Amino acid sequence: MTLGMMSCTPSITGTWVEPAGGTEEIGFTLNKDGSASSLNMGFVEFKQWEKSGDLLILKGNNVGSRKREFVDTMKIEKVTKTELTLSQAGYSVNYVRK
Repeated sequence: MTLGMMSCTPSITGTWVEPAGGTEEIGFTLNKDGSASSLNMGFVEFKQWEKSGDLLILKGNNVGSRKREFVDTMKIEKVTKTELTLSQAGYSVNYVRK
């Protein structure tokens, strides 16, 4: 019996926060069922997520003065059991698993 290739990439489900020194943690939760939620992100309300290759696609609503739906696509640069790095338009953000 031979074992097939198994994925060694950790799951991105869970709660991810920016390791900032502030009192409120900023981040998001990616649930196994494809739903998502934001954590202390002001006017941003995440609703759904999906992973397509090395891309993370977040869908949600802007609930500020200009209410609108949005789709945000970011490249997954790095994912480990404890770290997630996303990039978009030349800007990278590091998150840690909570």
